[in-house]
Amino acid sequence: MHFFPAASTVADLAETAETTADLAETAEAVTDLAETAEAVTDLAETAEASIDYLQKLIEFLVDKAQLLVGALIILIVGLYICKFIRKVVRNSLEKTRLDASVAGFINSLTKYGLWALLAVIVINKLGVDTTSIIALLTSASLAVGLALQGCLSNLAGGILLLIMKPFVVGDYINDGCGHEGTVTAIEIIYTRLLTADNQSICIPNGKLADSSVTNLTHQTSRRIDFEVGIDYGENIDYVRSVLLETASKSPYPDTSNPPQVFVTSFDSSSVKIVLRIWCATDNYWPAKFEIQEAIKKAFDEEGITIPYEHMDVNIIHPSDEKE
Repeated sequence: MHFFPAASTVADLAETAETTADLAETAEAVTDLAETAEAVTDLAETAEASIDYLQKLIEFLVDKAQLLVGALIILIVGLYICKFIRKVVRNSLEKTRLDASVAGFINSLTKYGLWALLAVIVINKLGVDTTSIIALLTSASLAVGLALQGCLSNLAGGILLLIMKPFVVGDYINDGCGHEGTVTAIEIIYTRLLTADNQSICIPNGKLADSSVTNLTHQTSRRIDFEVGIDYGENIDYVRSVLLETASKSPYPDTSNPPQVFVTSFDSSSVKIVLRIWCATDNYWPAKFEIQEAIKKAFDEEGITIPYEHMDVNIIHPSDEKE
């Protein structure tokens, strides 16, 4: 015999299944609500933290408003004062007619020095202790100064050269160390020379400031001495007349300083006699080369002998010694 469930029992089972499904959906909804509540809580905490930060920021700004306003006023007024001081310094430098390189260097030094002083004042006004900052800057400056000792020496030398002006661009100088040439540029660190054979030489300003520099073109005129040797048998008065005539034929000697001829020494094989003339500085080399050549030609024409050292070699054969 087979028994089949009653229709009411099946209906109850269906309702139970439906109830179970509803409970599952309800549990899922409750989980979503819990997650949403947690997110809302996090958002509330974030909002609360932001509000606390803003409140603290506002309180800080209110507390420091007086300092900020004071520092801002000092900054604005200080910038105007710096500008005024730089203008006064620039006008003073223009009146002194210093070299453009020196004037520019002093202007830059004044500008950055004033800005640094203003920055320290503003920072101090904000309540920051500037003692450590100044100590740090001092230490850094000392370290940089020791590292750049040579450059700083050349820098100081360049400033002295540009202020004292022992020579200017265009002068022909000798630095006392074997270098000579025309000055083409006087820079803060180096001075540039152009030699007679078109070589460029860079000399550190520190060496030029500490050495004896000869400025060969500072004056408008220069003296040239032509020293020649004549034989002891020559007539000195006649040689003098020949040298003076040679100088008179050249266009370079200065007529306001007449040429001179005099004896300077008596050597073992010759009498040293000098022709001295003065000429314009710009004509120094042409006058020296032309007159020196003219002296040799004049001596050759007049039969004046210029002694020179020579050696007589006598060869003795052994047979001659026996005789």
